[in-house]
Amino acid sequence: MPTLDHPYRDLTGGAWMRGNLHTHTTQSDGRCVPQQVIDDYARRGYGFLMISDHDILTDAAKYATWNTHGMVMIPGNEISANGPHLLHVDADCLIDPAPSRSHVINEINAVAAQSGRGFAIVNHPDWQEKFDHCSISELRLWAGYIGMEIYNGVITILDGNPYATNKWDMLLAGGRRVWGFANDDSHAPAHVELGWNTAYVKDRSVAGVVEALKQGRFYASTGVTITSITVDGMKVRIETENARRIAAIRDIGRRHAQVDDRVMEVEVPRDAKYVRFQCWGDGEKMAWTQPFVVRIEGRNEVGGSRYITQWQVTNLVESLKLTEASPKHFAGRQAQPWIPNKDNPVYADFIDVRSMIREQPGVVYLATTIRSEADRMGTLFFGYDGPVRIWLNDKEVFHGPGHNPAIADSLAFHTDFRKGDNQLLVALDSNFGKAWGIFCRVEW
Repeated sequence: MPTLDHPYRDLTGGAWMRGNLHTHTTQSDGRCVPQQVIDDYARRGYGFLMISDHDILTDAAKYATWNTHGMVMIPGNEISANGPHLLHVDADCLIDPAPSRSHVINEINAVAAQSGRGFAIVNHPDWQEKFDHCSISELRLWAGYIGMEIYNGVITILDGNPYATNKWDMLLAGGRRVWGFANDDSHAPAHVELGWNTAYVKDRSVAGVVEALKQGRFYASTGVTITSITVDGMKVRIETENARRIAAIRDIGRRHAQVDDRVMEVEVPRDAKYVRFQCWGDGEKMAWTQPFVVRIEGRNEVGGSRYITQWQVTNLVESLKLTEASPKHFAGRQAQPWIPNKDNPVYADFIDVRSMIREQPGVVYLATTIRSEADRMGTLFFGYDGPVRIWLNDKEVFHGPGHNPAIADSLAFHTDFRKGDNQLLVALDSNFGKAWGIFCRVEW
């Protein structure tokens, strides 16, 4: 039986609030001082705002020195030096702008694992004359960012394309769970109110807004207002205030259905990997929902590969911190074959290690061998509910926080495999005894 996995399940007990996460002031290369920028957004009725000056953190202490007019002000900055630009949202510290953006994203997630704050968004992928500020290869290679700008307002007056839904569709079709954001990237008053994110917020606070954004409980817009998103089985209904056309777009960018109306109701096809909704209004007014992913038990949504169920697992190492875990440390541990709990299975293909964790803090190692017929790039798909570190052939390929509950394929990234046997090692932090386990599979 197919089901839809989507972020709009519980739109109760809150309210829609719009905001911008990409804003510059005279602290970096903007034309207006911070107070003028804040005044401008407040006057336009924004509910939340993040000042994201280049490699300069604007935190709660700075916001406290200005009149924010009741807006929710999110700490953050734009990591710009030495490579493609990233938003560090809800930041509580500056991250070193290393040339390797994989390293930068891993650092953001490592800090978040400790503090519970911060996430990364990839900025304006189609900026510059070759439309490649962030190439699709880079977007596929990087792991651990929660979203990308599918619209960046200031790129309308620069080289490149303000829209990046092409790369978004390629990532979604490859199994990545990536949210689509629309931001101004404002540097001057003329750049304000070009694109925004309207989030369903249950608590009017920084934590409340950030929670909605991290969960994907928002839509991106340049002027179309979505008033209702409802799901009944495989049927989705989108109601808007001012759309003239709505399309249901599936893998890879194909239009499954289209209506010239402000309301659309459509049955999502069973053979789709995902469907997202794109709305057009007058002029360039648009809106984009987040993806509705089709899940069918026993079917791999992105190509028919099998989940890996042959693992060697250690007992819980209670004294170990995740930052101290390593392949060298694992080599000195005793591991035994993982045995599925047939009497109380969690999900098909889920590697349940609760019997090792026993509701205690610590780290469990899981190891497996993946055989490749050639030197080639493959895609690793993971779902996990505790902070993890992942190594392939002793090289760390991911370090990030957990997502509770574990969702199959919520993380996907490309990495290089060698011909023959490849050693995959996962260190799973028990999250103070709350973690259950992982999903994992590989696709060539």
